Amino acid sequence: MMMMLKKRDSSSSYTATTDSSEENMTPADVETAMDLELDEEEEKHGFRMMEVSGDTDSDKDLVIHSLNESLHIHKEILERIQAEKDAFMGEIGREREEEKQTVQNERTAAQQALEEQCDRYQRLETAYESLRKELESKKEEYTRMETNFYSYVRSVRATDDDLSTIQSEIGHLSGLINNLCMGLRSKVDRERGTAFIFERWPDKQAAIREHLFKSDNEATLEPGFITMLMEKFLMETIMQEVLEQPIHMGVSVNHAYQELTTWMERRNKEWADRLRQQISALIVKQPHEEEERIGEAQEVLISYILEQLCAIYPKINGDLNQKKKLETIIARAAKLNLAMKGQDIKIRCEPIEEGIAQFDGELMKAASKGKAEGTVLLVISPPFIASDPEDEEHGFLIRAKVFCV
Repeated sequence: MMMMLKKRDSSSSYTATTDSSEENMTPADVETAMDLELDEEEEKHGFRMMEVSGDTDSDKDLVIHSLNESLHIHKEILERIQAEKDAFMGEIGREREEEKQTVQNERTAAQQALEEQCDRYQRLETAYESLRKELESKKEEYTRMETNFYSYVRSVRATDDDLSTIQSEIGHLSGLINNLCMGLRSKVDRERGTAFIFERWPDKQAAIREHLFKSDNEATLEPGFITMLMEKFLMETIMQEVLEQPIHMGVSVNHAYQELTTWMERRNKEWADRLRQQISALIVKQPHEEEERIGEAQEVLISYILEQLCAIYPKINGDLNQKKKLETIIARAAKLNLAMKGQDIKIRCEPIEEGIAQFDGELMKAASKGKAEGTVLLVISPPFIASDPEDEEHGFLIRAKVFCV
């Protein structure tokens, strides 16, 4: 009898099937057909043919034994796979439990942190609101104090000017003086101008001849040097007659104030400064008879300067335009003086010794025809300095204009 075993797994177990013979075929035909059928089945299904000759019990036992072994092997494989599966699922379960526990712990920690942050936020919000209210209260208080302070300052100061506006006005006044002199340059009489300069500064005649004349044969100065020296003349005159007056030009208390403030400064400088401010404010707000004296002093000064200019620039004699320019300069200088006298700190002009002092770039700047080095021959305009001993940033410096050799 022919048996056909089908391979089921790696343990080499087979399933047996029985093949019946064709009735009307010769033995040779049957054998040929069976060979062909076996080849097809082997190719198609992977069967391995095993011939079992005879139906003996030993052959059957062998097949049964093989099947039992195959089943036993399959059982072991399934049990091992199931055990591995159970172990794997157990490991996965433990990992998931650990992850779940970790997530739960993190969630709990995050929740606690959030609650703490919320509590802190509430505390900060409460503190912020309290500080905001306190700040608003301080601002209101500061505004009241500032209003009271400026009201007090206005009552003490002669004008509403502060150091910044005074600094700007000094520069503007210097510009007006320079423009006036430059505008008169083409009208100068060189002989009269040279004579006036030598008469005005006789102690500087030798130095001027040495450094401002091109040769010993020249008798007159160049128009540019005359213009520069006339600017020096105007600035010196305004400084002497307006800005360096004890309190203000023309007022009757100048001499008395000078004696009193000198006496007070030796004892209490703050009181002396307060006195200067109060008298300046009094002159502006309640001038009374002093107003006429101030006006007369300004007219005298304008007439004096105009007379000197007409001698040097004959062509401007009777020119009302030049007189108006002078009136503007003197009026602005007078107003500037009261503004300077009304400040908390004293604005001073630093003296520079001509012919001895060396050029200092921090304190000086070179005149148009001069150089920024060497010895200071002429001071065209002095330096203006406002400094607060209690606050280095509160103040200003306007550099001197100098001619160096």
